[in-house]
Parts: sequence; C-alpha cells; structure tokens
Amino acid sequence: MNSLTPRGTCLPALLFMVALGVGANPDLPAEPFYQGKRLTFTVDYSAGGPTDIECRLYVRHLSRHLAGNPTLVVRNRPGAGGVLAMNWLYDRARRDGTMAGCQTASPMYMEWYVGDPQSVGLRANMAEIIPVMFTPVVSVGVVRKVLPPGIEINQPEDILKAKGWIAGGFREDSTKDLKFRTLLDLVGASYKYATGYPGAADLLAAFMRKEVDYVDGSSPFYMTRVKPVVVDAGQAQPIWYDSRVKIPELEPAYKSEDFVRRLTGKEPSGPLWQLFQISRAYRMILFPPGVPQQAVEALRSAFESLGSDPQFLSEYLKVVGIPPSFLTKQQDLRDALAPLEDVTPEIRKLRFQYTAQGQ
Repeated sequence: MNSLTPRGTCLPALLFMVALGVGANPDLPAEPFYQGKRLTFTVDYSAGGPTDIECRLYVRHLSRHLAGNPTLVVRNRPGAGGVLAMNWLYDRARRDGTMAGCQTASPMYMEWYVGDPQSVGLRANMAEIIPVMFTPVVSVGVVRKVLPPGIEINQPEDILKAKGWIAGGFREDSTKDLKFRTLLDLVGASYKYATGYPGAADLLAAFMRKEVDYVDGSSPFYMTRVKPVVVDAGQAQPIWYDSRVKIPELEPAYKSEDFVRRLTGKEPSGPLWQLFQISRAYRMILFPPGVPQQAVEALRSAFESLGSDPQFLSEYLKVVGIPPSFLTKQQDLRDALAPLEDVTPEIRKLRFQYTAQGQ
C-alpha cells in the first residue's frame, strides 16, 4: 500500500513536528539574519588610509548593534583607485549577505554615470550595486606654511599671493583631485599639479619630503595624521574643507562655499562649481546585487542604531572631527546619487576636458 507518510514515522508525530515549525507559528520570533554568521567588509584602499581608518572604526562598534552578534572582519583590497575592490565585490563576492564593501566608491559612481567605465577597467554595474549606508566625506585641504616665493600663509586668502607651488593628487579623473583642482581654479590660485600618488599616506610622505606643497584627505586622515604631524608642528595650514556645517576644529580653514566667496568676492556658481559638487564623496557600505533583503535591512538598522551609540560617537568625534550623518533611508540614498544620474551633457563634456587638461 502506498503512503504519503515517511517510512518509520507515524502521522500524529509528524503533525506534531510540523506544528512546532517557525513558519507555522507567527508569534515565534525569527532568528536574526546574522545569527552565527561572519560578515566581511572589503575596504577599497590600503591600511592606514582614511577609508580604512573610518571603516575599522565602524566595525569596532557595529557588532553591538547588528542582531545576531556576528563576527565582523575587515579585508583591504586596494588598487586602481578602488576599481579592483568594486569589481571584486560585483564579480566574486558571495551574494548571501556575508560580504559587503566599506568603500569610498564615489569615483566608481562618477565613472558609471558621467565618465567611461571601460577606460578605467570598471566592470561593476553601479546601477545594480545595493547601497546600504552613505555618509558624507569631509575633505580638508592643507598647504605648506610658506609657499613660493616665500609667502607666509596665515589665512586662506594668502595663497593668492603665492605662485608656482605644487598640489599633489592621485589621478586626473579621481573625485578627490577634481574637487581640489576645481576649487583652486575657481579662486584663481597659481599652482602646479602633480599626480600619481597611490594613497593619502603616500601624499603626506611626499609633502614631508617637500615634493608637494599641498595635501588633502578626509577628516579622519586629517585629524589622525595630517594635523598632528605637520599642522601642529607649524609646517602646514588648513585652508578649506567641504562640509554643510561649520567645523571650528578646522579653522582657520573655510567651508568650500565660503572659500570661494572670500577669495573671489562672488557666490560660487558656473560649470566648475557644478563639477566640484558632483565630485563630492561619500563613505559607503555596499552589497553586491542579489543579496537577501533581510541582510540589507539588518545592516541598515544596525547603522541607524550605531549613530546614537555614545561610545561610538565619542571615538568618532575624536577621529573624524564631526558627528556622523548616516544616510540609510532609501530616498536619502537616491537623493545622494541624483546629481550624478541627472548630470547634463555639458558637465559630462567638461569633466572629460578637465581630466585631459590634468594629464
């Protein structure tokens, strides 16, 4: 006789086992998605740089807020200005929620929406990458205390008296370089551009060797490396920073908008200012396509909770210099990418020409 009951199992016992299933009783709490799992964050720049500093700061505190208390690990995958890490995240990272990017991926979005992805080797489809959290990067620009031909810099306006000083950068098409170049060109600074430094730490070393007279980086790098090493030693002076709020700790530097106003007497506007705005960077937590929605929601919720953790906030303020501003709502993440998605053909052409000029 055929039977639907597995051999050796009586029907009443089977029904009892089914009744105990989680799906059969909605009142039983579901196990947290990350229970007993290991979550690896891939950093797109080398150890000791600003992205690495900030990402490791997240990880030190995030496990307290991520339900299931998973093991959190950081792995560095530097190279090609972040392209290698992004391609790896898209092509090879497991899509089960156990691998995420902790990256400054703004250049990848810039190439995807405004530039030529193939020309830089970007295979990742940035429209398919899943954004989890963005937080604005506060860049800080610093110049040598005495610039050619012997001009002492006591306030940002003094750079307009100097001529022929050297600003060091990463690459002609990097958002970092586009930001400081557009800003310096907007105010009419007389400088030379030297590029090709692989990371912020290398740029600072070049500054100390007197190869370059200008260095910039995000606020974690400024607060932990640049300020104690060259600013507090009287060798350098901060002149601008990019933030929506005033940061007294960065004075006498001016906010980027005020930097343009005070050095030109005009409101910031025009194509170069638009190029500056779309070059603004975010620190980003990203998932590859196809990750379970439960993983996305769990990680977003963890960052929302992390943003009000007193222990985290205390360390974050010391390292980064300002309170965190975590964008986790889907609409806020869309709004952050909107300027790139909506860029005009004229700005796209300007970026191409401006990059070529840098070469």
